[in-house]
Formats: sequence, C-alpha cells, structure tokens
Amino acid sequence: MQPSKADRDLAAALSALHRQVDVLYGVIARRFGLTTQQIELLCHLDNRAHLDSRAPSFGELAGMLGCDKTNVTGMVDRLERRGLVRRTPDPADRRVSRVTLSEQGAALAPQIRTAVAEAITDSCGSLDAADRGRLTDLARTAAHALRTGHPTPATTSAPAPPA
Repeated sequence: MQPSKADRDLAAALSALHRQVDVLYGVIARRFGLTTQQIELLCHLDNRAHLDSRAPSFGELAGMLGCDKTNVTGMVDRLERRGLVRRTPDPADRRVSRVTLSEQGAALAPQIRTAVAEAITDSCGSLDAADRGRLTDLARTAAHALRTGHPTPATTSAPAPPA
C-alpha cells in the first residue's frame, strides 16, 4: 500500500526534526569535547543510575544506543581514558563487563542535560506552554511507537526519553 500524503509529510517532518536535533547535539557535544554518541552514552548511564542499581552491559548499551557492541567498546574505551566511565566485571558472570559513570562522569552528565534543555528551550522559544506540552506528549508517543512499533497514549507523566 502506498503511503498517504499525510504519512509522507509526517515522515519528512520527523526526518527534518531528527536532523535539527542531531545538529544541536553535535554543537553541544563539541562544547564538551565529546561526540554525539558519547553524550548519549553518558546520559543513558546517568538515567540508569537513577532508575536502578544495575549497571548496563556493553550489549545492553548497544541496544539502548542502536549500534553494534564493538562501537560501544570503542566509546567506552575513549570515555574511560578521559575518566568519565568505569567498567567492572559482572559479579554473576565475569565474562560480562558492566559500565558505570565515574565521579567525573556523574558530574558531567547533568551539565550535558542542562545544555541540551537550554538549547532546545532557546530554539523552541516561540512555542507557548500549551504547545510545548503537546509537543512533549507527541514526541514521547512517537518515540515509543518508533521503538516498539506500537503507539501508546501520550501523558505528561510518562518518563522522558534519554537526552
């Protein structure tokens, strides 16, 4: 079945949004001397630290970041050299390494989140509070649908996706 004009417009709009957010992340990452993938990894680790005590494995990080485990290994190597993350053997399976933020990484992740929030707020300054709320709900719904293949009702109480 051929996509409708509305479907093509949605795909184009989401694609344009993705490009602009990616550019914004690139600017912020460079400010911190990191890559966009590295700031995503740090923010994922920061999220996990607040959600539960179990540090993710390289495979779990690859799934969260949508990349191959070998990419995560390189990112973790570089972040570890900078003192931002630590790898530790899994106590239940020593073949598995788990990754956590170091003290320096735990201090940096909130700074990255703040920089992202400020840049998005500045960029979306013309939207009123109601439009921002609707956009937040729609973005969460779209992210969930794209991740799972199933839409879910948007609610402002839903957890925010990682920055």
